Amino acid sequence: MKKIHHYPQLAIVCLSLATLIFSWDGSYEGGDIAAARRSYLGENPIDIWGAFSGFFYGNLPDTLLPWGLWLLIIQISVTSTGLVLVFRSIKINNASDTFAFFTLAYVILSFTGYLTRDSTLTSLYIFGVGLIFRSIKLINYLDYVYFYSGILLIVLAMAFRPWLGFAAILPILYLSKSRLKIIFLSFSLIVLPFSLDRISYLSNDFNSVHPEFQVIISDLSSMTCLSSNQVTRERGTFILNEFGNTSYSMSEICNDYRINTWQSVGRWSVKSSELGSNTGLDGIQSMSKIQISSDLTDSKVGKIRNAWINYVFDHPKDYIQIKLVHATQIGFAGDTWGLRILAAENLMDHISGLFFIPFDLLISFHLLSPIMTLLFGFLIIYIKLNKFSLASVVKNREIVFAFLFLLIWLFLSSIAYIGDNGRYTYFSSFIFYIFILRGTYNLKNSSELKNLS
Repeated sequence: MKKIHHYPQLAIVCLSLATLIFSWDGSYEGGDIAAARRSYLGENPIDIWGAFSGFFYGNLPDTLLPWGLWLLIIQISVTSTGLVLVFRSIKINNASDTFAFFTLAYVILSFTGYLTRDSTLTSLYIFGVGLIFRSIKLINYLDYVYFYSGILLIVLAMAFRPWLGFAAILPILYLSKSRLKIIFLSFSLIVLPFSLDRISYLSNDFNSVHPEFQVIISDLSSMTCLSSNQVTRERGTFILNEFGNTSYSMSEICNDYRINTWQSVGRWSVKSSELGSNTGLDGIQSMSKIQISSDLTDSKVGKIRNAWINYVFDHPKDYIQIKLVHATQIGFAGDTWGLRILAAENLMDHISGLFFIPFDLLISFHLLSPIMTLLFGFLIIYIKLNKFSLASVVKNREIVFAFLFLLIWLFLSSIAYIGDNGRYTYFSSFIFYIFILRGTYNLKNSSELKNLS
């Protein structure tokens, strides 16, 4: 029993140290989080990446170690702590499941070795889940401290993507309250990430540039370029031109259109002072035709937003069709491919590349995508619970939560679609597997206790 329960915990700690060492390559000044930090610390901060992201990354220390390394240390540390707590709570009692959990830990740690908002979100959420599992019985003061600390971490995690705030309701699975109180608590937990993001505006004088316009341009360009309805296409073209009072034709817009990113059509037009540096927003969007200016007036913003809402309600069939296309892109984790070892330039790069080969292969073959996760989930339940009735499986709250969590995450990500980057959905797969594993063990354990009694 000692080998099963103690060695894997030590292995997770060792794995986290290896991930920390091999993830750090010193390139932390690129990407969204670095831009959010620079903007927050600059003269005229903007909220392209959300106010809470700017506040969080902008307040990371930059002394003794680079702020990017501090972030990496925080992410890996809290993730490994959360994984150890999760492992202890599940009480795995065989070698094959221990290996499966260790593999899952490797994948999660590899992902939290990225310097992205989704990785930060994942690390905080996993830690929160671990604390809640640790406090599951709520029988003493310390349990309550763990439980409410877990809630706080989960709310903090979801503040990075507040439109997915439904994920903050996880703690209600472990509360014995009346139905009315559960509904109230659920609503409160969903609203808290939004509230935290709004409160973050008080920390700095943010200029709102309306990041939701990314979704609007994604919807408009997809309906314009994919719909078979000529009226839908012409109206979409007209609204897109409203952003910058341009006169691009439908063919000019659709010649650039690519389904895997909104940036093929749209781009931000912001000042260097708003980015906190002389560096612009590079990449494909520098050549995109429809620009979102940070100087849009309130009346212009309202006009475009209302035009988009009316457009969607007037063309529901086309909207649903393009959302199904978006869901498919996200469901298979879209355009994800690459092995880090192929780009290795020195010995350390080669060693790191070897360490991450299993993870890189998983994402390259889309095995962490929501569709594949659902498939593997059904397979796990069939193998592990084939002797249980369907009713007993459906009554297990953790198994049901796992499936609902993944499906709702996929649904909301499709509604807010701006691209098919796999990192938008990997987190939902991690939570799915943790709750499937915990649910199957709890179901088996409760069945064994009934048989003994």
